[in-house]
Amino acid sequence: MVNQQESAADFVESNETKASRSASEARRPIIVLAEDNDDARRVYGLVLRHFGYHVEEAATGHDAVRLARTVHPNLVLLDIGLPGLDGWQASRVLKSDPITRGIPLVAFSARVDSSADLGERASFDGFIRKPVSPSDLARRVGAYLELVEPSSVPE
Repeated sequence: MVNQQESAADFVESNETKASRSASEARRPIIVLAEDNDDARRVYGLVLRHFGYHVEEAATGHDAVRLARTVHPNLVLLDIGLPGLDGWQASRVLKSDPITRGIPLVAFSARVDSSADLGERASFDGFIRKPVSPSDLARRVGAYLELVEPSSVPE
C-alpha cells in the first residue's frame, strides 16, 4: 500500500513539475537561429538557451523560412552565407510574407560590419557581428526584443 501512495505522490509531483516547466517554456522568447556551421550553431544555440531563450535551429535559409512560418518566433538570427537560400534572400522572403513580416530579423554574420552594409540588399532590422561573446549575444538579442516586445526578455 505504501508503494502505491509513494507512486501516486511521485506521479502528482512529476506532473506538477512538467506543467510548471511547460508554463515557463511557453513564456520564453523563441529565437530562430539560422547558421550553416554546425559547431557555431550548437555553441550559439547553447548560449541563447543558457540565457533563457527557446531556440529553434536552422542550417539553411529554406529551413529558417519554414521555421519562422511554423513557430512564429520573437526574433530570427540569420547568417548571411546560408546555403541554398542565403540570408539576404531569406530576409526578403520573410519580410514579404504577411505571416512573418512582423518578426524582427537580425543579420548574424562576420560579413556585416554596420547597418550601412545592410543597405538596400535586404530587409534586416539590425545586425550582430560574429564572433560575439556569450554575454554580448544575450545582451544584443535582449535589446532587439525589448524594442518590439518589452515584456518578452528573460530576466
